[in-house]
Order: sequence, then C-alpha cells, then structure tokens
Amino acid sequence: MNVMILGPAGCGKSSLTGHFGSYLQRHGDTVRFLNLDPGCIELPYRCDFDIRDLFTVERIMREERLGPGGAMTRAMELLSRTKIPKNEADFVLIDTPGQLEVFAFHKSGPKIVNQFVNLVGLFILDASIGIADIPATYLYSLATGYRLGIDTINVINKVDLLEKRDIEELERYLRNPAALKDELRTKGVMSDIYAPLSELMQKIIPSQRNPSISAKRGTGFDELYDMLREVRCACGDLT
Repeated sequence: MNVMILGPAGCGKSSLTGHFGSYLQRHGDTVRFLNLDPGCIELPYRCDFDIRDLFTVERIMREERLGPGGAMTRAMELLSRTKIPKNEADFVLIDTPGQLEVFAFHKSGPKIVNQFVNLVGLFILDASIGIADIPATYLYSLATGYRLGIDTINVINKVDLLEKRDIEELERYLRNPAALKDELRTKGVMSDIYAPLSELMQKIIPSQRNPSISAKRGTGFDELYDMLREVRCACGDLT
C-alpha cells in the first residue's frame, strides 16, 4: 500500500512518516520511505528514495537565481518529470513537501500522484491550532483530496500539546460539529457563508473516523493502523 502523508507546513508530516514507519516495522510489516520534499534539511528516517539526491530547492535557487517560492515551483515541475522507482513493501510511506499548496494545487501535483497505484492519503490536522480553526483545515483537506484525486484519512496530530479539557472538546466537536456551532460562529463578511459551511461540516465530519495521535510520542497509532488495514483488504468502512 502506498500511503501519502499530506498537510500544511509544520503539522508533523516527517515526524509521522518516521515514527509510524517504525511502528509498522515493529508489527512485522515491511516499510519503504520515500521523501518527495526537496526543501527539507533533515529527516527522522532513512530514505529508500530521496528526491534531494536529484535536486534541492537550495540548489535551484542558486543555479537558476530564483527566490524560495519560485524555486519550489520549479522543483515541483522537475519532480513531475522524475520517474519515481516502484517499491515493493507492505507499506510505502511518502513524505510530501512542507509547502502543501505548491504540491497539491500546482499543475504538477496530479502528475506526481498519478505515478502511484493503490494510494491512500493521510491528511494531518494540527490540533494545536485550536478547535475554532479545525473546520477551515478540514475544508483544506477536502480540497486537497479532490485536487489530487485520492481518498484521504484525516488524522488529528499533536494531541499531546492539548489539555485534557481541550481534547474532550475537540472530540466532542468531531462527533457532533453542531454542538459548538454557536461558539464557533464567525463575524463580519464571513458570517454570510458560515451557515452553509457549518451545515456541510455537520454532514461530513461525523461520517468519518478521525484518529487522534501524537506522532512525536507514537500514541494513537493502533487505530490508524487498523484503518489502513481495512483499506488494504477492502473489507472495512472508514465511516
């Protein structure tokens, strides 16, 4: 199974890739690690394929005299023309660029993703941003999955940074978004679109299983593992 780790910058993609990969190996699964981020400096895992061996954002900036944004866009163009080797393993974990918007919404994104078969996405929702911003991040996840054309499991990461009360409130929201609709209501021009968005969230969020994990501490991996096994054997239901 190919598992693509997605999410905004700083959400813990590389940490999840490394620590969840170690978890899978302890369970007897074979794991391969692919790094598709040409801008990262260090990684908490040993790569079986590392795009930095071919090019890096820093090298592109220097050689083509581009700024960070332009160099990252150029890197995605190069990546879309790079033949990524096929890896045989129970799980192939694919770490993606920190700049999700360039990877997902540039024209090269779908071309890169289409190189993989039997693919499922893990989109990381950063719990530390606060419950009020979870709906916006959920919409970001929906847009990313739609744009790349892959089924996505939403994972709540960094729960170790929350107080018990905050975790309970977050879980209550994920079970029933309507429970906090008055508390999360926005003001100004955004209030005009809040109602339909709130109704959409009330339909989508409770229908999905959203494992809460700490990639740093390795907690919550059991449920995530079970969900991926259900996807792999096509016998489970993620709702």
